Amino acid sequence: MKTWSTMPPTIFLGRHVATCSSDQHVKIFRLDKETNEWQLSDSWRAHDSSIVSLDWASPEYGRIIATASYDRTVKLWEEDPDQEECSGRRWAKLCTLNDSKGSLYDVKFAPAHLGLRLASVGNDGTLRVYDALEPSDLRSWTLTSEVKVLSVSSAANLQSDFCLSWCPSRFSPEKLVVCVLDQALIYQRGKDNKLHVAGKLEGHGGLIRSVSWAPSIGRWYQVITTGCKDGKVRIYKVTERVSTSATTTASSISEDLADNNSDITTDVNDSTGSKKGSTPALRIELIGEHDDHKAEVWSVSWNLTGTVLSSAGDDGKVRLWRSTYSNEFRCMSVISAQQQRASQ
Repeated sequence: MKTWSTMPPTIFLGRHVATCSSDQHVKIFRLDKETNEWQLSDSWRAHDSSIVSLDWASPEYGRIIATASYDRTVKLWEEDPDQEECSGRRWAKLCTLNDSKGSLYDVKFAPAHLGLRLASVGNDGTLRVYDALEPSDLRSWTLTSEVKVLSVSSAANLQSDFCLSWCPSRFSPEKLVVCVLDQALIYQRGKDNKLHVAGKLEGHGGLIRSVSWAPSIGRWYQVITTGCKDGKVRIYKVTERVSTSATTTASSISEDLADNNSDITTDVNDSTGSKKGSTPALRIELIGEHDDHKAEVWSVSWNLTGTVLSSAGDDGKVRLWRSTYSNEFRCMSVISAQQQRASQ
């Protein structure tokens, strides 16, 4: 099983978990109130190749999930409560998004305050954003943004990885971080309603396997975490620069990226050749770099309040991290499969 995702832990929807796998199937489990055990609710073949990512839409839009696969498609599914559980028909396909020219690696719904919106990224090196412009018609999705992150597609015979995460804050302009191979770029929607590069997370020594943007409850700044093939968990502090005439803009950030990495594409110039400076650049600081796993890190994720970070690696352990009074992140707990089996 490559990827798993859980619904937000609300009273009603929080009792469901979805998994996706290389066997091309999606499985939905629900927590039984009486036995407190997970029961299979439904399972179905959703794609023609390995399914590597799935995500739940915000509960206010109903029970909707999006799946991404190596078959180059994103599919959206909605639960039909009139169908029996474990019938293979309880989840109906809403639509198929097939704009990608290569295998897809990640799909994520945007925070609810941005509307019913999702983003996908794959080895054609392109970030795509889709919107359901008519929430009453969830079978109709429109490609509203398409950004070429890599100038050339990733070679099929080389190991690669792509992932993304949305900024969950409703008090900040729309942003998301997109990771392609060993590069991590933050995109922000400018006044022209287009996505522009606003910053870069530096310092990765290998493929970025996972990225997670922390909820900013109680913080005046943003926090992003990455898990990398080089065995390190990195934590970044992101703040918005004060907007002045001397402020670095997204266009100058893009110029720096273009100079330092020929594979990364930028949006410095528009069709007229003029500079785009409508998006203030971000101040990004590496505040934590940890190699406790001593092995490749495959997944990082924050809890709902952004206070506890979890990381999972090839060492077979899940580590939980928390910030100290001095704002340094330290590992507070280690969970292993062996410990779980011994306690049963």
